[in-house]
Amino acid sequence: RQRGMIWAFDVREAHAGVRFAERFHLAARAHGLLIRPIGRTVYLMPPYVLNDEHVAYLAERVVATLNSVL
Repeated sequence: RQRGMIWAFDVREAHAGVRFAERFHLAARAHGLLIRPIGRTVYLMPPYVLNDEHVAYLAERVVATLNSVL
């Protein structure tokens, strides 16, 4: 149906805590990202057209989101 890439990572249960997906989603929105994890798995689906600046932005925001949630 679509073309693109999917990056995914799992957060260990010991670190995720209660309602991780909901908390991560809300924190990601506060950091300018629209990401909705499923359970403890975070999926990123960036476009094929991605430059170094976009990759750095995405990585920085995902790390900031993880730091605020974990």
